[in-house]
Amino acid sequence: MNRTVLWDLDGTLVRLHRRRLKALMPLAAAQAFRELAPPHRFLRVLSGVLKQVRANDTEHTNTEFMVRLLAERLDLAPDEVARQLKSLAETGFPRLRRCFPPEPAALDTVTRLRVAGTVQVVATNPLWPDSTVATRLGWGGYDPSAFAYRTSGENMRRSKPRIEFYRELLDRLGAEPGECVMIGNDPANDAPAARIGIPVFLVNVPKLSVPQEYSKLVHIGDWPRLREWLGIEEKSCSSS
Repeated sequence: MNRTVLWDLDGTLVRLHRRRLKALMPLAAAQAFRELAPPHRFLRVLSGVLKQVRANDTEHTNTEFMVRLLAERLDLAPDEVARQLKSLAETGFPRLRRCFPPEPAALDTVTRLRVAGTVQVVATNPLWPDSTVATRLGWGGYDPSAFAYRTSGENMRRSKPRIEFYRELLDRLGAEPGECVMIGNDPANDAPAARIGIPVFLVNVPKLSVPQEYSKLVHIGDWPRLREWLGIEEKSCSSS
């Protein structure tokens, strides 16, 4: 595989208990900010801020934009907000480990690609700091240094599913669309990479869940099929 491999993180490199995360993440966030704002108020504000960060069209990174918006909405100093976000990332987020079990098939694939000398990148939705990305990779059994670049709120200004996210990432990497492949598990967030010419493979995704506009643009299959597609596993043969 001579192309750079762009990996989605949650649900791909690591498994994701979505319902558990949806229940526990707000509690962790509210706990981190409890001394600055009442939990019910903070969570209401955070929900609106995250929507705006996903639509970020400024020249600020997503983290900078989030800090600015939270400070404005909560009438706090930006430094205070930045300090609490850092606390959330470093002490609150690690409590969510049970939401992100390892994915052995992904770890095996990353290991094979690394042995082959393939450049690999974590292309996760960049809403939170890099420390949370590194933490999840550790939970999955990965050496974070196996990845040449990791998207995060601190180094990106655009988010999935916008194609601007993929354009920005290519700019960061100094790469052309045809020099990369995108691997993920979320048709809505990962398939849009195909719109700018990045080949996309969706792992363990039912065909019917792929929007019609992408049905002829993406590849789907299980982990062995992905490894065949990447050229690191021989095609299986069935005997008659």
